[in-house]
Amino acid sequence: MMRLFSTLILFTFSISAWAQTSVFQGRVDFGSSLASFEKVAPSPGTLYFLTGAAAAIRIVSENPFVAEVDFVQGEWKDEANLISHGIVIRFEGAAWSKKIATKKPRQGAESLIYPYRKFQIAAQPEAGKFRVIAVPILF
Repeated sequence: MMRLFSTLILFTFSISAWAQTSVFQGRVDFGSSLASFEKVAPSPGTLYFLTGAAAAIRIVSENPFVAEVDFVQGEWKDEANLISHGIVIRFEGAAWSKKIATKKPRQGAESLIYPYRKFQIAAQPEAGKFRVIAVPILF
């Protein structure tokens, strides 16, 4: 029980540390994965918590800042076959410009999102992509 409570406190603190200044009202989904979107489309008005890695990062615009990331997750089908599932996520707003890098820097990478970095997002589906609200955990 204490472990669950500690995890919840850490999770709440992490979200507040990485959150953008926006308010969300609607359904929250902790159980979906990228693979589940191939069977059931994501619902508008739902906030999804997803874990994956950045396969590629593209800076779409510097002012206002917009970056698109190919967000992927692997799934083993058996001992030899790995299947990749992916979506496109968008980071919008000036606060993200200091947290997104198109390649891994030599120093200071602990708090950045860069290609092949695993992380968790809180995001909403919008027009075929997901808009990132927060990044609670960087692995």
